[in-house]
Amino acid sequence: MEESTLAAMIRGFLSEGASPTVFAWQGGEPTLAGVEFYRHALLLQRRFAPQGHRVVNTFQTNGLLIDREWADFFAENNFLVGLSIDGPAEHHDAMRRGADGRPSHSSAVEAWRLLQQRGVAVNILAVVSRANCDAAADVYHYLTAELGADHLQFIPCVEWEPDGDTTDFSLRPGEYGRFLVALFDLWAAEAQRQISIKLFDDLVLFFAGKPMRDCMHRPACDSHLVVERDGSVHPCDFFVGEEHVLGSILQHTPSELRTTDRALAFQNRKADHSPAPCADCRHFDVCRAGCCKFWRPAEGGGFAQYLCSDMLYFFDQRRKHFERMAAAIRARWRQWGTASAP
Repeated sequence: MEESTLAAMIRGFLSEGASPTVFAWQGGEPTLAGVEFYRHALLLQRRFAPQGHRVVNTFQTNGLLIDREWADFFAENNFLVGLSIDGPAEHHDAMRRGADGRPSHSSAVEAWRLLQQRGVAVNILAVVSRANCDAAADVYHYLTAELGADHLQFIPCVEWEPDGDTTDFSLRPGEYGRFLVALFDLWAAEAQRQISIKLFDDLVLFFAGKPMRDCMHRPACDSHLVVERDGSVHPCDFFVGEEHVLGSILQHTPSELRTTDRALAFQNRKADHSPAPCADCRHFDVCRAGCCKFWRPAEGGGFAQYLCSDMLYFFDQRRKHFERMAAAIRARWRQWGTASAP
């Protein structure tokens, strides 16, 4: 991304007024831009941020280029880092190898330990694919007991071939649902429950009366904007392409881009085009048709949700557990004399 584009992006988002402003640096692999790129980005943030305005920077990486300079930079500038580790080596390396075929697990773990040593706020981003979907216990215990991670996110892997079929490493129907049930049971059995699993935390708070935070299950696709290196703006990192361009950050403000006809159509696509079975689903109030990335054309028109059977199974099996947890939290809030989370 050229300096003029970077400056226009930062100035544009910081001019909107809402605090905090969150910049989530992703790629590809964002470390390829080099540390100096981000040092300059921070200078621009300080230049354009209104007085008292809070700026948050997050960073999503595979860890292969993380060294002491990177770790020190993240620590000194309070970055929240998401590091991709999919579990033990046999599961991680099945899907994450370099162009030369070499496995990457040891490098990712080395990055984890370095970031931990330098006091960086770091969580684990684990992709659930065909390689590890039957190993929830191995993955969970490795990430928590062996690595010591206490903030985890689990992302379902469903990728599409040009012919509309799924790739050979994508989850098959049923695998993600079984993984979530097994993962929930491991998490719920923790005596102190000091491990944060983002989806589960978001569901507990939702059942306690809070708005859904997990974007997969929000009623509208309006959680963020994506700016590519040429300044083109897209509505979601799963929907980056010419057919989804909202405009350019070099020519429009973020507020203007959010209110284009294309942006509004994308935001409202769940309300306008949700798969037909969703309307009568007993869990629609929480699932909200899931992420549109996992929709596919259905026979006879409309869409089908590829992960529908998985989410139906998960909520059938464990929804009552979430509701009981939420009831306990509401009781605690009443005890504290507040109707919301502290």
